[in-house]
Order: sequence, then structure tokens, then C-alpha cells
Amino acid sequence: DAIAQNMNFIQENRADAVLILSGDHIYKMDYRAMIDFHHERGADLTIAVMPVPLEDTHRFGIMQVDDNQNIVQFYEKPKERDKGNLASMGIYIFSTHMLAKRLAEHSNETPRTDFGQHVIPAMLSAGDKVVAYKFEGYWVDVGTIDSYWNTNLALLQPEPALDLYTDQWPIHTKSEERPAAKVGS
Repeated sequence: DAIAQNMNFIQENRADAVLILSGDHIYKMDYRAMIDFHHERGADLTIAVMPVPLEDTHRFGIMQVDDNQNIVQFYEKPKERDKGNLASMGIYIFSTHMLAKRLAEHSNETPRTDFGQHVIPAMLSAGDKVVAYKFEGYWVDVGTIDSYWNTNLALLQPEPALDLYTDQWPIHTKSEERPAAKVGS
């Protein structure tokens, strides 16, 4: 569990909040707005959310929120489609002390603590302040072969929904010149 293994580093650097991201999504988000929202709300945990089609809800953490964007129910990958369609984007901001506390509580339960199965439900049960940050920009989960393939094809269109070539939001990469791959002896 990468986060638990790095809690000492996080705490030593006296971070007041921790931004945690999933690696199987393509999106464009300025995290500053979400961080500001987290601090303004005095949240223990802020989860970026957006609606998904009902037929896809079984792939996500689904939540219900009140009028103030407080999360009141959380269902990890529900089989039923009647839980709503407001999905976790896998983007979390935790207050550092609460993240450390909740991870410590669950460290002996399983070899790997899962946010959707362990941490978020425990926080809601304990009455921690868990809020939803509604995101309205481009976001795609590419956690399946089909979604990965379809998203790549969509991004190759002449005018894709996410412009990867804009000067206003440059993508910095490391490029190395290497010979072609060779298979065989």
C-alpha cells in the first residue's frame, strides 16, 4: 500500500493535506480549485465526483450527497443500479491527520487497505466530514481494455473532447532516442 508506506514522509514534511490520484484515468483538472474547496469546507476528505451512465455504476464508488455536497452514503462498486450515478473519480484530498488516523485503524485488517471498502465507509460511520467536489471537465476512466481503446481512438479525432496539443496547457514529457525493439535471438 503505497500511501501507508509513505505516511512518515508526508508527516515529516508537515503537509496539511494529501492529494491522492488514481493512475487509470485521463482528465484535465486544475487541482488548486479542489484544494481550495477542501479547505473552505473544512473537510476531512474531499472526493472529486461526476455522473456516469447507470450501466457503468458497478465499476465505481457511487455516492449520495445532501444539498451542501456532504457525502451521506457511499457504495463501492454496487451491483444494483438504484444507488444513483454520482461516481468517485479516484481523486481524493485528505487532511493529513485524518488519513494517518484512518490508515492506522485499518492497517491490521487486510494486507492492502482499500479506500472504497475500508477508509471511506469508516469515515462516514465515524461522522467525519466527507464532501463531494463536483467536476464538470473532461474525465474518462480507462480501467478496461474497451475504455482504453475507445478513449485513444476518440483522442485521435481532428477535434477531440480533450485537446492534448494546446499551448495553454502543455504536457511535459521525457523523450529518449532508442533503437527499435528486437524480438528473437
